[in-house]
Amino acid sequence: MKIAFIGGRTFHHADGIATFMYHLATELAKMGHEPIVFCEGEKNSEEILNGFKLIERKSLGSAFLTKPLLGLRATLHCLFKEKGVQVYHYNTWAPAMIASHIPLLFGRKVVMQSHGLEWKRTKYSAKKQKLIKRIETWSAKTNKNWTMVSQEQTDYFLEHYNRKCTTITCAVEMPGEAQQSDFMQRYGLKSNDYFLYMGRLVQDKNPDYLIKGFLQADLKNKKLVLCGGADGNDKYEAYLKGLAKDSDNVIFTGPIFGADKDAAFRNCYAFCIPSTLEGLPMSLLEAMSYGKIAIASDIPACHEPLGDSGIYVPYEDDNAICEALKELTGNEAKYEWQKEANMKRAANNFSWTNTTEKYLEYLTHI
Repeated sequence: MKIAFIGGRTFHHADGIATFMYHLATELAKMGHEPIVFCEGEKNSEEILNGFKLIERKSLGSAFLTKPLLGLRATLHCLFKEKGVQVYHYNTWAPAMIASHIPLLFGRKVVMQSHGLEWKRTKYSAKKQKLIKRIETWSAKTNKNWTMVSQEQTDYFLEHYNRKCTTITCAVEMPGEAQQSDFMQRYGLKSNDYFLYMGRLVQDKNPDYLIKGFLQADLKNKKLVLCGGADGNDKYEAYLKGLAKDSDNVIFTGPIFGADKDAAFRNCYAFCIPSTLEGLPMSLLEAMSYGKIAIASDIPACHEPLGDSGIYVPYEDDNAICEALKELTGNEAKYEWQKEANMKRAANNFSWTNTTEKYLEYLTHI
């Protein structure tokens, strides 16, 4: 099949959606299909990557303009230039907003995928949250075929919109041999001497509560390493760094990729994900694949991948995080079993091969 994936950011600074598309397209190409991926980029470009075509279109700066226009341009490109595209897969409602009904006029299949309940994100003002919620409601009622990256979202759409969706989760590549990186030396780190946070520095993910909990725990032999960017919110980033200004044990690295990311996961003592809101967190799946213990928010998005092998804390509770950090460091042997359990769950339940096979099976029934 020739399948167009539309929406998401550049692969050069991949977010969750871009990572999903990259791996799914790679697996589909291996199986003999013809994926085409359209995403936002820093410039207009086309290339063949891992056997699939990648088309990037320069961002206009405003998400409310860029994503819908990207969806329209990609749709028209596939209909009249690529031709033969059988499936139009829109990542979230934004790139589908003005384009998803066009392929239906030509007898093509259209799939909508949700990567999270976007209107809940605190980066938006209350006014924008209401607007996004209305658009989600309209999209749910007017688009037939929906896939969700977590069961929580599938259940939500059934309850609120009476829309039956199919859960096709994110997945993870199991790590191979260690990649060459000077990450540890650069930040003065030693193996197993730091807790790791990997993700955007935004309020939904609560890095501030993690920092406050870590400082309260006062663990002299452990550090906290936060890897990620602030998504353009300089004020919030300054607030986070202000919280840690008196501590040498809180380290901000900015966004990291490739070998540096491998080193950060491979050598951390435990992984922390204190979020209020997630879809199905790729960073958590990655930590599990490295066999790491996870201190995670007590939310469905974390329970779904971890099952009963996580150390759960209420979200937005720095005192609970403090106690969890002290509990783990004081009773490490008690939680040792979670390392292998998490690695096995990642390998058995969240492989890209399984996700791709589920996706192809889904396409045959729509």
